[in-house]
Amino acid sequence: MRPYCSVCRYPQKTCVCNAVTQIYTPVQFLIIQHEKEAIHAKNTAILVQLCLPDTPILSAGADEAEIAVADALDNAGSPAVIYPSPESTSLEKTPQSGTHDLFILLDGSWRQAYGLWQRFTQLHPLPQYHFSHAGPSDYRIRHTRSESGLSTLEAVAHVMKETTETDPAPLYRLQQFMQAQWQGPAAHLRRK
Repeated sequence: MRPYCSVCRYPQKTCVCNAVTQIYTPVQFLIIQHEKEAIHAKNTAILVQLCLPDTPILSAGADEAEIAVADALDNAGSPAVIYPSPESTSLEKTPQSGTHDLFILLDGSWRQAYGLWQRFTQLHPLPQYHFSHAGPSDYRIRHTRSESGLSTLEAVAHVMKETTETDPAPLYRLQQFMQAQWQGPAAHLRRK
């Protein structure tokens, strides 16, 4: 078994610790991660947590997942969900300054995110947002059929850009560094 870095949890050969810049924002994030996503070496939720250390990653496979989400909602003043539901509105077209103190993201493939949305029904009454103008993804390690598909890191960075004055550049730099270190198969690269 190959050795892993105890801090970033990437293989030691592709450790990203030297590229991490911690940043702090006036809003918090909660990432609900599909249990299959957690085992992917190329998942970007870990990178988000390295830059934003107060960001919990909740495994949807945990026995107490619903309770943990309920606790997070109870502790938030004004939570919102980033998910393109039929009721969602454009994040970019809605005045956001100081509106929400917690943004919840569902981490997984589109199919997995839909499953998480169906499972965590306590999220349904919350304000829901989608992206209208996030721009194309620079995340090239995983491919998707969706042209508008972003990595979880890119989604967090876009929320930061739209709702705070915090510069998300350290997140993007870390994602680029991780991709430069990538030693996986070419079949995993995003198709253009």
